[in-house]
Amino acid sequence: MSVGIVIVTHGNTGASLLQEAEFVLGRKLDEIPTVAFNQVSDGLDGLDKIRATIEQVDSGEGTLVLTDLIGSSPANLVSRVLDGHHAIMVTGINLGMLIRVYNYRSESLEFIAQKAVRGGVKAVQVMQK
Repeated sequence: MSVGIVIVTHGNTGASLLQEAEFVLGRKLDEIPTVAFNQVSDGLDGLDKIRATIEQVDSGEGTLVLTDLIGSSPANLVSRVLDGHHAIMVTGINLGMLIRVYNYRSESLEFIAQKAVRGGVKAVQVMQK
């Protein structure tokens, strides 16, 4: 078994990141669903979508939910759904973070949550000549 992974972002950001991760890894990542939140039309209906998706991917090892922006509607909705689920949210998703958690999904939920943060931070660098 492995930890379930869900991506919840504004619009198609999550789907785009997933597509790029598939390109880099050279394989489909069908086991990672995305929830595209639309501020105008989703509102609190987003809670039901997020809850159902977390439950869908949790095989008993828990679920890591990756969101795009702390304090935003997607992250705020996820935080409301976390109670009652063996789930952890990590905000600030980037491609490095997504690839890292995918590669470690057979580890514990708490372990890959830390890997997500480290992978996301490591992917952010300042380069100057």
